Amino acid sequence: MSHLNEYKYQSVHDKKLAESVCVAAIVQVTAFNPAKMTVDVQPLSKHLQNGKYESQPPILSIPVAFTRSGGFIVRPWIKAGDTGVVVYLDHDLDSTVAGAKEAKPLTERNHAATDAVFIGGIVAGGYSVSGLPAESLALATEDGGVYVAVTKGGIQICGDVTITGGVTASGDVVAAGISGAHHTHTGDSGGTTSPPG
Repeated sequence: MSHLNEYKYQSVHDKKLAESVCVAAIVQVTAFNPAKMTVDVQPLSKHLQNGKYESQPPILSIPVAFTRSGGFIVRPWIKAGDTGVVVYLDHDLDSTVAGAKEAKPLTERNHAATDAVFIGGIVAGGYSVSGLPAESLALATEDGGVYVAVTKGGIQICGDVTITGGVTASGDVVAAGISGAHHTHTGDSGGTTSPPG
């Protein structure tokens, strides 16, 4: 075999090998299970099959990667139609996810669609992020109409606030420009008072 033919053969071999390895994919969510924190997704990139580009099969009940540590969670809310990214793990994830500890893989699968993990949504299509304070870490609705933003200067809240427990303030509370800690009431002993002032 000539050097040129060897090179072409190796190039074709390397290309076919790369095509067979799943690394990551852009997907659209079709269902979300908030109790189990899993999603069903549809890969958006068609793959070449027998000389034609065809839709890939859906991937069902895959774990959602989110922050859970030290007894706390940051839970995202995902809905059908959201666009995101999955990564395909190096090995069969069944034993490690089920047991949450070091374990031998149950199969010899590598980079398989059944071992995908949804790592989060991305900005796709015509959507753009707007309406949020600059230089802040924010939790918000997509339109920016309601948010909690942590900035270097403090915390900003935009929207109605519902509190299901008590409120304790170690400093003054000011409402409509009136101090809650330093105000007086005028009135008589019959219990009628004027507004704080």
